Amino acid sequence: MKILVVDDVKEYLNSLSRALGNEHEVFTAASLEEAKAKLDSSFHLAILDVRLSEQDIGNRDGIHLLGYARQHYPRIPVIMMSAYRDFDAAADALNLGASHYLKKPINLRELKELIASLASGSE
Repeated sequence: MKILVVDDVKEYLNSLSRALGNEHEVFTAASLEEAKAKLDSSFHLAILDVRLSEQDIGNRDGIHLLGYARQHYPRIPVIMMSAYRDFDAAADALNLGASHYLKKPINLRELKELIASLASGSE
């Protein structure tokens, strides 16, 4: 499965890439612009952080990227994630078509089970 992981925290990108890389082909992006440049119809899944700038507490670039993905690549499931308690962002993500919304720190076993479920079409 080809997966795009988008997060502005490099350590988080590296951690998810290592955790998923044995079973999947993982690509990473650290910004909205980089993610838009990489995202194409060949991906099977996108995992997006809501806030792609820790310095800007109002940043919701991940929500914008979700909207972009839904418009241009509607068949690609999107899992949103966030370290912040932001009910509005979660509601917006699910209303825009996110498959799931996960709270950081991500439980890797749960994430792998979710990915397997999405891959098998049972989700």
